[in-house]
Amino acid sequence: MLVAFSVAPSGTSGSDGSVHDAVAAAVKVVRDSGLPNRTSSMFTEIEGPDWDTVMDVVKRATEAVAPFGSRVSLV
Repeated sequence: MLVAFSVAPSGTSGSDGSVHDAVAAAVKVVRDSGLPNRTSSMFTEIEGPDWDTVMDVVKRATEAVAPFGSRVSLV
């Protein structure tokens, strides 16, 4: 299973609108998963043995972004 995704908060309270802390939290979840991954300027790719394993990481990465804004966008 190979998944490419992008996750970011919206409705952030920061005056500069930066999302770098939120993205860093999501990337940390991906890297800590131990699955092969690659992060580029647009997407993070994860490779895993099956749907459940990969989508669990996507879910946890999305949840890691949630505290940084009132909404979360997942592509």
